[in-house]
Amino acid sequence: MAVGQEKLLKGQKVTEKAAWLEGSLVVAKITVGLLSGSIVLISDAVHSASDFLSIVTSWFGFKIAQRKADKHFPFGYYKAENIGTLLISFLILFASWEMFVHGYARLFSFSPIKIPLLALLISFTDALVLFFFGNYEIKIGNQVNAQSLVAMGKENRTHIFSSTAVFFGILAAYYQIPYIEGIITIAISLLILKIGLTTAKDSIFSLMDVSPGKEIEKSVGRAIKSIPGIEDFFDLKLRKSGPFVIGQVKVGIRKFVDVSRAHEIADNVEKKVKQNVSQVDSLSVHVEPFKSDYRHLVIPVKTENQLKSFIYPKFARAPYFLFINLKKSKIIGFYFLKNPYQKLKTKAGLSVAKMIIKQKSDTLITPQIGEIAFIALKNNLVDIYLAKEKTVEQAIKNYNQGKLKQK
Repeated sequence: MAVGQEKLLKGQKVTEKAAWLEGSLVVAKITVGLLSGSIVLISDAVHSASDFLSIVTSWFGFKIAQRKADKHFPFGYYKAENIGTLLISFLILFASWEMFVHGYARLFSFSPIKIPLLALLISFTDALVLFFFGNYEIKIGNQVNAQSLVAMGKENRTHIFSSTAVFFGILAAYYQIPYIEGIITIAISLLILKIGLTTAKDSIFSLMDVSPGKEIEKSVGRAIKSIPGIEDFFDLKLRKSGPFVIGQVKVGIRKFVDVSRAHEIADNVEKKVKQNVSQVDSLSVHVEPFKSDYRHLVIPVKTENQLKSFIYPKFARAPYFLFINLKKSKIIGFYFLKNPYQKLKTKAGLSVAKMIIKQKSDTLITPQIGEIAFIALKNNLVDIYLAKEKTVEQAIKNYNQGKLKQK
């Protein structure tokens, strides 16, 4: 099963648990509310009933989102989860209004309370159960990047306040203390109103292909830049689609490559991004030639004598490697690295090639190179030039004049 499908299935299972839990609490609160005559408990049951409808809506959203892409919906059904979230926000707003109306009515009237201990027990249990389950929903919602689960979790956590309000409202009604029940209920309705508006905004923005945010964009950018041979990327466009992120990007490489190699580079970019950024479900990559004024050269040398260093005849056995930064054929900096693989008995060339790739060099100038090291470097888009020159200074001069033979 694909990772995306696993996330959707996980979200669906959480909504199933939430439906059973919320449904049980609705039945319990309505029953005790009717037996006790507590209007505030019945109102809270109506509030929970709207939550139950939200959960059912979210369940349908996850269920539909798991359908595979087809000719009518070639990008899949992921936005069904966003639509479900939008419907949930409307239900949350309706619940907020209902609580406000009942809270306002409680400012001017009392209702006689029977069996207050049972009513108090139900409101206390409701507060604890939904608070901890709300935390669980938010945790799973963040794991699978599901807006509807996070929204329901936040709303459920507010039940510790609304149920506390119900608890004190029952006491206030029982002892006929004025205003307390109504004021607390109105305050909670305003808190729920804020959650509903925030949820509506997030779902509408997602339906309008909103960007997932700067942090995810930066993470995607870092993953692209970590791939050897990629000079730069541009026109990165990401959009939220249900619990996932879908996007496109153009990447620049130093030269033209054949179709199969370009396809391979594009696959590597998408694979790397999806490994590093779990929210990304798909990324369309377009490979383009990139012209840069910069070059990062590497040359095997015998000693650390700056640009007068002698070039070492054998690539893998060189004591040192000189790395040179060029801008428009001018040297703007250089540094030496000692070859830790000089005396390695086997695969010295491959080990040195990996070191050069790690340094993000794009050009190698050397008198000789083995086949394995050559393939490793070429696969990472490193240009290789053969040099007969004795010193680095002479080799750089001929390289800038286009006199070196490319292997």
